[in-house]
Amino acid sequence: MIKALLRVYTDDVSSSLTYSSGKTYRFRISNVGLQDSLNFRIQDHKMKVVEVEGTHTLQTTFSSLDVHVGQSYSVLVTADQTPRDYYVVVSSRFTSNVLTTTGIFRYSNSAGGVSGPIPGGPTIQIDWSLNQARAIRYTNCAH
Repeated sequence: MIKALLRVYTDDVSSSLTYSSGKTYRFRISNVGLQDSLNFRIQDHKMKVVEVEGTHTLQTTFSSLDVHVGQSYSVLVTADQTPRDYYVVVSSRFTSNVLTTTGIFRYSNSAGGVSGPIPGGPTIQIDWSLNQARAIRYTNCAH
């Protein structure tokens, strides 16, 4: 199920997208599942959270992001690493059997394919997820 969703949203049979060095991209990450929380991460890249559920936030940076059922985030990712291919990883959270799938974050001037182990995320630590949620602060916007 996770792999199918990753492929649908990347709109590419190989589950990869191509990015230009130095540019910043906005990702909208949504958990449209019915049961499991997910953890989303891009190997060696940071994600700056700028919006949660349509509400702007003070910009907080994470190396991975827990996305609970029904949640949506907008994050900014800058292609600021050595040009090559990096894993995009989505794993289930708080499950006895952790399901993981990968895609590829490919630099347009990539000097090589993905390498090394798939980056691990938090496993069953509830505190990690709670601390992430506590770290996100909303801007004071007049409605």
